[in-house]
This record gives sequence, C-alpha cells and structure tokens, in this order.
Amino acid sequence: MRLKLVLAGIGVVLVSTNLRPAITAVSPLIAQIQAETGFSSTALGLLTTVPLLCFAALSMLAPRVGRRFGMEATVAASMVLLIAGFLLRLVPSTVALFAGTVVVSVAITAGNVLLPALIKRDFPGQVGVMTGLYTMGLNIGPAAAAGLTVPVQQAAGLSWRGALAMWAVAAGVGLLAWLPLVRAGRADGGPAPAHTPPTGLWRQPLAWALVLFLALLSMFFYSMSAWLPKLFIDAGMTEGAAGWMLSIVSLVAIPFALLAPILGERTRNQVWLTTAGTALMVAGLLGVLVSPTVGTVWWMVILGVGAGATTGIAFVLVPLRSPDARVATQVTATSQTFGYVLAAAGPLAVGALHDASASWTGPVILLIAVVVVQSMVGLLAGRERQLVDGSETGATIGSAGTVGARW
Repeated sequence: MRLKLVLAGIGVVLVSTNLRPAITAVSPLIAQIQAETGFSSTALGLLTTVPLLCFAALSMLAPRVGRRFGMEATVAASMVLLIAGFLLRLVPSTVALFAGTVVVSVAITAGNVLLPALIKRDFPGQVGVMTGLYTMGLNIGPAAAAGLTVPVQQAAGLSWRGALAMWAVAAGVGLLAWLPLVRAGRADGGPAPAHTPPTGLWRQPLAWALVLFLALLSMFFYSMSAWLPKLFIDAGMTEGAAGWMLSIVSLVAIPFALLAPILGERTRNQVWLTTAGTALMVAGLLGVLVSPTVGTVWWMVILGVGAGATTGIAFVLVPLRSPDARVATQVTATSQTFGYVLAAAGPLAVGALHDASASWTGPVILLIAVVVVQSMVGLLAGRERQLVDGSETGATIGSAGTVGARW
C-alpha cells in the first residue's frame, strides 16, 4: 500500500511537471524567435495564447474521454501526444511551429483537467498532500524551462527549435513514471461507468468564485511567463539572466505550492491563504514596476512566494469545496473552459499594450489589477462553504471512498 502511494505521488509530480514547459520554454527564446521570424509582439503572444484557447475549447471534453478510456490511460496517451508535439515543432516552418503548439496544447488539456479529479477520486483523505505534489510539479516545470532552456541550448549548440524540442525527454520520463498507474487502473476494472452530471452548480456563487479565482491565476501566470523575460531584456539584461529571473519565481514557488494545499486542508477557512498569496504577488509586481533592474532578485522571490501559495490554494479549493470527484471534475473542467478564455486574453493584451505604448508600465499595472481582483474573489472562494449537487448523489466519476479503494 505504501509503495503504491509513493509511486502514485511520483507519477503525479512528474506528469504535472510536464504540463507547463511546452509553453513557458518559449519565453526565454522570444527574442531569438522574433529575430528569425520577424513576428510582432502581438503575433508572438499567439504562441502562448493558442494553448489557452485549446484548453478552453477542449476542457469540457476531457472528462468524457477520461470516463470512456479511463483517466489513467487518457493521461498516458496525452504524454505520448505531448512528445509528438514537441518533435513536430522541430520542423523549420511557421505552420509546423503553430501546429506543434496545438498538439502539445491538446495533450496538456487532459492533465490539466483529469489529474485534480483523479486526486479527489483516489485520495479523498490526502487531498492536501497530493494536490501539493501536483501544484509543486506545476512550478518545477516552469522553473526548469525558464532557467535551463537557454543554457542547455548554448551548451549543446541547438537552434531555438531544438531548444523547444529537447523537453520531449522530460515528457518521456513523465510517461514512464505514469505507466504503473495505468496498470493499476486496468486492474481496478478499467474505465468508469457513465454518470449523471451534477446539476445546480452554476446557480451557486461559490462555484463561480472558484472558477474565477483559477481563471485570474491562469491569466496572470501565462502573461507573466510570456513577457517578463522580454521586459528584463528590454531593461538591459541578457537573455540568460532574464530567463533565470522567471525561473527564480517558479523555484521559490515550489515549496509554497506544496505547503499551501496541506495548510489549506487543515484549516476550516482559507481566506488567509488567498489574501496573503495575492498580496505578495502585488508587492513583487510593484517592485518590478518601480525598479526592474535593481533588487530584481528580491522582487522575484516575493513574487514566487505569493505565486506558489496562491497556486497551491487555488487548486486545493476545488476538491475541498466539492462533495465528490464528480463535482470536482465538473468544476475543474468549467474552470479550464471559462478560465482559459479569460487567460488567453492576458498575453495578447500585454503584447498589444506594449506595442501601443512602447513601454512596460501599462502591462505591469494591468497585471497588478488582475491580481487585486483575484484577491477580492478569494474572499468568497476561501470561505468555509460546500458546493451542493442537485442531482442524484452517490455516483462519481470513478470509485470514490477511501484511499484504499484503488490503492
């Protein structure tokens, strides 16, 4: 039992680690991509916006595919697809670049939706720890992508296309780590039976608060990942140094992304976590606004602590507020759909605002405003309440109950 839980934890960490590098590895390479392709800032923003549009378009489909083929098998298939998308971006054409981006986006969608639901289904007594491992992986991936992409590229003499494609190796490791869970899922009886979707969720303000809190977090994360290195490069940093600034945010965030869900599960009211995390994010952004090249590391540390805590609590709030995996899956899928529609506007808005003003002041102020609104939404999402399912209770996406139900 203990060994199986450890294997499950390793699988969750290594798969979630691969859910961001396909997107965030683009950021430190933006100057090279722009120099070779001649793309405008707005066009470059599409490289991070296309994935968000795919997430929004496909997230409601992911639970159905997971039920049809089994969540574990679907996640494994998505890792194979992710590797294929990485390799497709090696082809030297603009069409292949965007086609590969679409493929990796489809792959990432499955992990985005199904991993939180799987945690609620299989680990109802350990939601905090398992969600912490999941959100920790979400921060390890961007940290590695932002900090290692350019140094490895330079050491290996890779083109920017090769630098993007090298992350297929990490996806392969994630796939291997996930295979034991696929075998366990088959041994447990395979795909889950169909179920009645939960009803009445979207008449509850709490459900929309959870969706919006995650949506604004996504808008901030992808906007920051897409443009923060470029901001520092324009301020006089080298590409490598600018990439490391973004990497510091994710590195610092890792322990707080793990700790916040654990603390959140152990407290009845999580408003203190939603407020503290967003307040630190605002403080870090203000530092960047006032002094982008002096004290930058400290601004990144503050931003990382806030972003890690906010990410951790955002993802654990859904299972904590949901009565079962069925409701958690529905809220997660809706959060991805509506959330990424809003998040997709972030990189485009930041790029367009920078093009129009030839300054980074407006884009940073925009991100501060986004975080302030998120903090206000967190006052509702963090309060001790439970979502109510108006449909027939008892049926879940898989076999609910205790950890021992599947492990």
